[in-house]
Amino acid sequence: MTHTCCALSSAHGKAGISVIRLSGDDAFEIASKVFFPANGKKLSEIPANKAVYGEIRSTDNEKIDTGIAVCFYAPHSYTGENTVEISCHGSPVGVSAILAQLFAAGAKPALAGEFTKRAFVNGKLDLTQAEAVSELLDADSVSALRLSGAKLDGGLGKSIREISDEITDILAAVYAYIDYPDEDMSDLSDDEIREKLTKIKEKLQRLESTYSSGLAVTKGIKTVIAGLPNTGKSTFFNMLSGFDRAIVTDVAGTTRDVVSESLMLGDVKLLVSDTAGIRETDDKIEKIGVERSKEALGECELVFALFDASKELSAEDKAFAKELAKLGKNVIVILNKSDIAENRSETEKMKEFFKSLGLEKICIVSSEKQEGKEDVARAVSEIYGISKEAFDSGRVLTNARQYAAVSSAKEAVDRAKTALDTLTRDMAGLDLEDALSALCEADGRKVSETVVNSIFSHFCVGK
Repeated sequence: MTHTCCALSSAHGKAGISVIRLSGDDAFEIASKVFFPANGKKLSEIPANKAVYGEIRSTDNEKIDTGIAVCFYAPHSYTGENTVEISCHGSPVGVSAILAQLFAAGAKPALAGEFTKRAFVNGKLDLTQAEAVSELLDADSVSALRLSGAKLDGGLGKSIREISDEITDILAAVYAYIDYPDEDMSDLSDDEIREKLTKIKEKLQRLESTYSSGLAVTKGIKTVIAGLPNTGKSTFFNMLSGFDRAIVTDVAGTTRDVVSESLMLGDVKLLVSDTAGIRETDDKIEKIGVERSKEALGECELVFALFDASKELSAEDKAFAKELAKLGKNVIVILNKSDIAENRSETEKMKEFFKSLGLEKICIVSSEKQEGKEDVARAVSEIYGISKEAFDSGRVLTNARQYAAVSSAKEAVDRAKTALDTLTRDMAGLDLEDALSALCEADGRKVSETVVNSIFSHFCVGK
């Protein structure tokens, strides 16, 4: 028997309405002690999914509020249990009074994420969908909202189960061979198994490759705007931000510290830091800023490297570009001040120089004139953008747990291929068991209680 939990499911604070949710075996009985339909019927007599108006009273029969209740009968509810949702006026005092009466009637306060956890435990959601609920609530952009919504529809879980089923079919053939070696019970030859494993590995690699894009949409990419002094870094930062976030002057070395902002560029979320110009200086304060700039470069994933397109590349510019090429980061070269660059052939020479270093992503912009932002967004999208098919289907990894599970499965499939080539089928079968186990962890079919509790502890109370 599951105890009945209860919590405010809408946002805390004053509002037009608030929604209180109860879920558990005794949800109808407990709610009936507090909510009284105006039609005189008992709450348990109200048809499923039908809203009914009534009074909300204390256990001493004193009126607290009026509102609407909806009953959802197990298993046809969000949690898979008997569920009642009571909508009342959004007074914090009133909500507290109603919750107190429901607790007095036998309900227990819901823990963080308990309603969604019950939905997972009762098979209404797999673990990737449950995590999508949290991502949906945390979404701070339309693209993140769309992606989490598609994942909530089950796209990622479906992809994982499809691969799991293919591995299971191969395991069946392996076990048949092991159990009946003289009967030729296996319907797959070694070559056929090898071919299937190759295709499975490719599917896992494609899924694994979506992780950087998933992070770019949901969590954000740590990005640094770097360059020598007076290349227009702060003006470029302001262009990306859409407002004057950083101080801009024509004095070299104006920016003395790291200035950060979270912003959307197309479908990608960037955690952008504008840094001090990198140069040798005797100014103590500026020197600290330069050191922080170098630290930020070491910690980021994406670099907007700014160069002044109105001047020839200096020896310092070239040395900085060579250092960037060694960083192992995603680098987009920004040739700024294109509005005052008079020698187009010089610009082409600059581009050839950067490409010779392996810095292929190059955008020509005028931050002052607000020109070129679309090209920068396109370059970022080419690095981190999600394909429309993956985006719409939700088959995208968005957290480290999912990524680790899929990576483990891919490595296990690779080991199985090697075992099939160099050892025996039964050894390959052990590796395939590991692959299947990893995928079961990914969608929650086989996951420890500790992991489950950790995931749902990050949810808000009431979800």
